[in-house]
Amino acid sequence: MAHSCRLEPAYIAGSRGKLFALHCAPAARNDRAECVIVAPSFAEEMNRCRYMQTMLAQQLAGHGIALLSVDPFGTGDSQGEFVEADWQQWVRDLITAADYAGQLGYRSVTLLGIRLGALLAAAAAPEMKNLQRLVFWQPVSNGKIALNQFLRIKIAAAIGRDEDGGTTAQFEEELNRGNSIQVAGYDVSPALFRGIQTAHFDQYLPPVNAPISWFTVLASEERSTPRTDLKTIEQWRSEGKQIEHLTSIGPAFWQAHERTLAPNLVNETISHLTGGPQHE
Repeated sequence: MAHSCRLEPAYIAGSRGKLFALHCAPAARNDRAECVIVAPSFAEEMNRCRYMQTMLAQQLAGHGIALLSVDPFGTGDSQGEFVEADWQQWVRDLITAADYAGQLGYRSVTLLGIRLGALLAAAAAPEMKNLQRLVFWQPVSNGKIALNQFLRIKIAAAIGRDEDGGTTAQFEEELNRGNSIQVAGYDVSPALFRGIQTAHFDQYLPPVNAPISWFTVLASEERSTPRTDLKTIEQWRSEGKQIEHLTSIGPAFWQAHERTLAPNLVNETISHLTGGPQHE
């Protein structure tokens, strides 16, 4: 059941410019005064996931929990152009969002990393005060893989126009010459490309002490979690990390061009955050 939440938009000061923040405040806060901060996905996936964020915010409000979404520099309604963005800047922007949550009076913070945002969340987590936990929705654990998938959009679009789509190696060569490349309307700078390319859980998880809830979205009960994800989870568990793996049946909302929701994922996330029934 959806609940109303009070929307409080604001521009907050980032290290390179103003960042647009949308605070979805519950009518009444619970004793924990908890705020879920979104670490968004990349490029068009960021926009496709906004409907899910809204649905989650409405459900959280009924439990006295807030949701805060801050557009990273060069994206959404924040200052800057996408071509000016870089990975480390986005990590700093997420830390800025957590600081802002503290200014709003929230005593504990949960990071919700969506897709590539899981890497952002893991990178920013050690610098955050009052971090209670991390929640990953269909996380991308290797930035290089995400970039290769992104570049295939450019290749496929060119093939659809009967043009030479080029190769990922050619795109990398162009970036190494200091030039940006345009993919699906997004100008990707060499700095942003290199930052995402080198981002990996192996780099970010060692200093993370907060527990992690990893949600895998499956199209049906017959599907199973990719082996690479299970291997990653087991690796970090063996190194002492608290990782709980949960699965949810629903559509790949981050891929769909039309508005697509995965209500099971929202409901199961709410149950997990509030200590209700959970589904392994």
